[in-house]
Amino acid sequence: MSNDLTHDDAEPLVTGQPSEQRRGGRRLRWVLALVAILVVAFSVSVAFLTPTSTSTVAASNLIGQNAPELAGTTLSHLAIAPHPYRGDYLIVNFFASWCIPCRSETGAIESFVRSAKSRPYGSRLAILSVTVNDRRSSATAFVRQTGMFWPVIFDGNGVISLNWGVVNPPQTFIVAPNGKVVTRIVGQVTTATLSSVLSLAYSTYG
Repeated sequence: MSNDLTHDDAEPLVTGQPSEQRRGGRRLRWVLALVAILVVAFSVSVAFLTPTSTSTVAASNLIGQNAPELAGTTLSHLAIAPHPYRGDYLIVNFFASWCIPCRSETGAIESFVRSAKSRPYGSRLAILSVTVNDRRSSATAFVRQTGMFWPVIFDGNGVISLNWGVVNPPQTFIVAPNGKVVTRIVGQVTTATLSSVLSLAYSTYG
């Protein structure tokens, strides 16, 4: 009897093609890598878009540049010129009715504006607010509920926010009497922050 193995008893030939198990492992690794990338991207986008309840004086390409135009119409249908209040210190505040820190900061802004009348720059202080990604009805209700007594521009098409580089509110800018942007504040502004940045601007521009 021959000791040679028959064809049925022989070990299967090993080819260069990966097995189904190996291909499945590769697919799993790709899926896991893709999921990890998506999780990181989502986390970054949430952090970038979520309103913040703390304020920071932040860098901006607009600092030292002429302020972008603010031409628009207020919630009460008043026309605003492209560069209003030239010759005054102008607070430009970007907000949204759905932004919780925006609601919280309104009282601080109101308190500062009223108290600033007795300061050296008080007679030359103006304020405008601009809506960000909001509905007119919601913004109007917000203004009424919070008692905002200054002009509020409805930026329905987002052009003003885009030109000022604002994606997530609240953000506040200070424009000097010469029309230059001198300060950008990111997050919920406080009376102390406004007092500090306006005093510094006044010491520089008079």
